[in-house]
Amino acid sequence: MPCFKTVRRYFVLLSLVCCNPAAHALEIAAGDYEPLPSGMNALLVYFQHANSSDYYQQGHKVSDRFKLSTDVSLLRYIHSIGLAEGVVVEPQAILPYGHLRASGEASSLGETTGTGDLILGAPVKWTLDTAHKDIFSLAPYLYVPTGSYERSDALNLGENRWRLLLQSAYIHHFNEQWALDTAADVSWFSHNDDYTRDGATLKQQARYEYQAYLRYNLTPRTQFAVGGGRIEGGKTSVDEVSQDDRTDTTYVRIMATQMLTSSLQMQVEAGQDIDVEQGFKEKARVNLRLAKLF
Repeated sequence: MPCFKTVRRYFVLLSLVCCNPAAHALEIAAGDYEPLPSGMNALLVYFQHANSSDYYQQGHKVSDRFKLSTDVSLLRYIHSIGLAEGVVVEPQAILPYGHLRASGEASSLGETTGTGDLILGAPVKWTLDTAHKDIFSLAPYLYVPTGSYERSDALNLGENRWRLLLQSAYIHHFNEQWALDTAADVSWFSHNDDYTRDGATLKQQARYEYQAYLRYNLTPRTQFAVGGGRIEGGKTSVDEVSQDDRTDTTYVRIMATQMLTSSLQMQVEAGQDIDVEQGFKEKARVNLRLAKLF
């Protein structure tokens, strides 16, 4: 069984990781930053399932039975607005809803169902005058503390704090078939002044994520991609007591995207964490995304 100090860190990390429906900050999928034509709308529905059981501290596994299962759905709406030739902004809103269940040595944490924090974004995308029209984007996202949160619960979908994420992305098109999608982001957090049953204050330092995917268009309607990312930073403190929980995680993903009709797209993604220095190691993740363009 993990010691009390380790369990306390579990509580901190669960409240941080679980409230984020994407689990790893704001993950991209290959092709996400391809700009929509001006005036077009997109309605996307995501279904995500992930399992974790291993917990690490400073690169050492301290438990392989601290189990957490997450099932999260997200509804996302995007509208594209033309700003100039080759420049669009895509205001959007993302609303998560999910179920979290702890078991094994973590069974005392229980389970919860509810909404996550509303995410508002406005990526600006530039189509560059390169040989194959590369794409550059700068995208701010604001996490609004509207999600389900109860300080007496160990598991919550909401964070009970504001969060600002700034993401930049670059897509290099080698030719009609091959492209490299890259992204980097940083998150800043306000304090959670109602953390734990005693109303402690949770603070978190900036968190960084880097992602890259090599994408291959088999046909104009079918594409495959492989890649992954790395998360760093995000060290927390509770009532000014450091939790020694700086994140350092590397993960891999594979995905396939298919246009079912001229306006309906399906994407399937699978992956897992391959290296974790601090925190939970995700054993398996499966994402399904349906997108309707109109």
